Amino acid sequence: MPQNLRIPNPTLTVPASPPSTVIQLVPAFGALSFSEPVCLATPPGNTKQLFVCEKGGILKVIPDVSATTPTASIILSPTNVTSDGEQGLLGLAFHPSYATNGYFYVFYSVTQSFSVYQRVSRFTMSNPTAAVPSVVPGSELILINQLDQASNHNGGDLHFGPDGYLYISVGDEGGADDQLNNSQRINLDFFSGLLRIDVDKKPGSLAPKSHAAIPLDAGVARFAIPPDNPFVGVTTFNGSAVSASTLRTEFWAVGLRNPWRFSFDSGTGELWLADVGQNNYEEINVISKGGNYGWAYREGKNPGAKSSQAPSGFTSIDPLYEYRHSGQSSDSDFEGNSVTGGVVYRGSRIPSLQGAYIFADYSSGNIWSMRRTTGAPTVQRILGQGGIVAFGTDPSNSDVLLADINSGTIHRLTTGDVGTSFPSTLSETGLFTDVSDLSPAPGLLPYEPNVPFWSDYAVKRRWMIIPDGTSKITWSRDGSWTFPSGTIWVKHFDMEMTRGNPATKKRLETRLIVKNNSGVYGVSYRWNDAQTEATLVDDGGADFDLSITDNGTPRTQRWRIPSRAECLICHTPQAGYALSFNTRQLNRSNPINGFTGNQLDLFNDSGIFSNAIERPNVLPRHLRSDETTYPAEARVRSYLDVNCAYCHKSGGTAPTAWDGRASLTLDQTGLINGIPTSNGGNAANKLVVPGDLAHSIIYNRVAVANGFTRMPPIASTETDPASIALLTEWITQSLPARKTYTQWRQEKLGSLTSPASEPGADPDGDGRTNQQEFLAATDPLSGSSVFSAAPSIVSGQFRLSFYAPENRSIQAEASTNLSTWTLWDIPGNDGLPQTGGMKNLQGPMSDQKKFFRLRLKEN
Repeated sequence: MPQNLRIPNPTLTVPASPPSTVIQLVPAFGALSFSEPVCLATPPGNTKQLFVCEKGGILKVIPDVSATTPTASIILSPTNVTSDGEQGLLGLAFHPSYATNGYFYVFYSVTQSFSVYQRVSRFTMSNPTAAVPSVVPGSELILINQLDQASNHNGGDLHFGPDGYLYISVGDEGGADDQLNNSQRINLDFFSGLLRIDVDKKPGSLAPKSHAAIPLDAGVARFAIPPDNPFVGVTTFNGSAVSASTLRTEFWAVGLRNPWRFSFDSGTGELWLADVGQNNYEEINVISKGGNYGWAYREGKNPGAKSSQAPSGFTSIDPLYEYRHSGQSSDSDFEGNSVTGGVVYRGSRIPSLQGAYIFADYSSGNIWSMRRTTGAPTVQRILGQGGIVAFGTDPSNSDVLLADINSGTIHRLTTGDVGTSFPSTLSETGLFTDVSDLSPAPGLLPYEPNVPFWSDYAVKRRWMIIPDGTSKITWSRDGSWTFPSGTIWVKHFDMEMTRGNPATKKRLETRLIVKNNSGVYGVSYRWNDAQTEATLVDDGGADFDLSITDNGTPRTQRWRIPSRAECLICHTPQAGYALSFNTRQLNRSNPINGFTGNQLDLFNDSGIFSNAIERPNVLPRHLRSDETTYPAEARVRSYLDVNCAYCHKSGGTAPTAWDGRASLTLDQTGLINGIPTSNGGNAANKLVVPGDLAHSIIYNRVAVANGFTRMPPIASTETDPASIALLTEWITQSLPARKTYTQWRQEKLGSLTSPASEPGADPDGDGRTNQQEFLAATDPLSGSSVFSAAPSIVSGQFRLSFYAPENRSIQAEASTNLSTWTLWDIPGNDGLPQTGGMKNLQGPMSDQKKFFRLRLKEN
């Protein structure tokens, strides 16, 4: 791209901050941030300190929340904390007499002897009233240590109630549909309910029944049972007899699936609890003593996963409020997939919310206020922010605080003026010199990814600009790129109202993602019926119907313009903010402003990168589903990278164990027979089961089949037939024939235990290990079976010919001295996975003597 194509454009009117709303979120403590904050708590009576639990296992304190520049110090780092999935340091509560005894209690996940336990422990501060207190070494006292067979549905919140007892929320252990049968049991383990225990062993309290999860000191438990706990002395539950010897009298309420966050109203003492739902409903409960909230016989007010198994004696309490999962109702302002319980606001700085319960949905980003009335409660969407996993209260002024696990920010709920400076129409942004034909403004550069994100049949166009004309992007081969503040990405959506007929295209919306100093924000402009202008969409997004003709049949398609919060569910720091603006997506040819060439070359020649990039010929790219000259697996891996890996990766925002990045080997992804966070209630369901679509969760999530809900869940109502067909081909045809090293080892070497069959062994003595022989598809027992390349001269060019095993990456390296090797800069030397067979790499002859070698790796 010639230098003059990178044109500064100071006339754009796209602000650095998003449009304001009446109720707003602001960083509560300036630039102070945390690593995956999941819990906020303050000692009783303290007006300065705020303690923050980081999911990875670190407890920190802000000594003075009112400081001009707040700081945070590490207080505690429990050993062996397990933070995979929904596990980690999840809850914190201070003893009512903390100021004098220094006691505080945590809920965390711990690994012991290769097993995971959910643990409630007491620790002691040596100087509890200090600004930065110190934990007494060795002071941990384990109260409950419950063996857990799954990584999700742990609950993990704990609070002291007004009565001085410790309340603890516990989930149903994990999986889907209460697969471990815990939800309606009060005589087994510490799962699926709300516990209430007496940590002070007050007079009259009772000893708990013995249990493997309860440590004993000289035969005595470290806590007691309040004598008025509701299940003390009961003899029946759900109409069936229960044994007094196994009765878990710790329960205060039962029938909860994943009570992730709860709180006590400081004004009334009521206990508000949010329970994360399964496939259809999220719910809010005001907990009553001995209440059964229905799971898994009920989900919200509706039949649950095991409704057919409910005994005749079963009764349950309906939630105070329930809402549907995304895409299941007519109003996205009241949808979501993972409720985060909040707090009742008792501050004075936002009078309109005084006495309202404030809660959120982690997935949709909706944040609501709720007030109880004589009928159904009144719920209002007040704003949006994705990634909210916990609420708290500023001890200095009772402001509502919100923990954002994605950005690491603690937000503050506040009010402000609704600004009028944000452009109300697309024309006013200055991004297009003429919106009638979307003529881009100077400096706004079009680009095209190799594999578009699935958007319900929409036809998309894309542009980007760094308006100052000088700031630069830091390039990365396989990781996310780093972008300067001010970068703007624009994506325009058209829909063919008659499928397959471009002449019927209708403009739907134009979206902006804007990079600023704190991250990014997103807004959308919706096109009018006349197709002449697009108007800024409200904070909550918009839903509308399209009249589509599909294969000659008229039908209605629902279109969702995402809320500003939903934009940030995907455009996270972990995803690099800008999706599909990376090496694998942009490594392709595309005409830009009349110039042709590889997009990476064009951007590089414009001086847009701050660092040197490799030549596009030797860089990987994503593969379209219709590029059938490449293996189905390679095309599937590109699809999963684009559509899933922005969340599903190491360090990503999805609480799962698999990693969708195409840069990994298939084994490293954890996909094949991988254990899911939720298996849909069937242990035979795995992430991908070779040869078995019905039990392959990845397929079922994309196809919305076999009882599984859609992924990704945001702004999509249509399935992607091309990707479904591609996944079908891979799972049913390609995968069953694909050999792992273990299978190859057994077949070729006849053993899985002998030293000669180890990956590093060389049984035929040819200098190549078994691992290398496996990669090259050569015989490990024959020294004459070697991987080699045949050189030749063809039409004046130098050619290397070689046999490529399927699903292997092969790249040629060149050297003039046998010491320094570089990738051969020719088309086709990109290392993309190959179908099995003879392959050629061919390039121009050189005046210099050159040596060549092939680099081989598994994909």
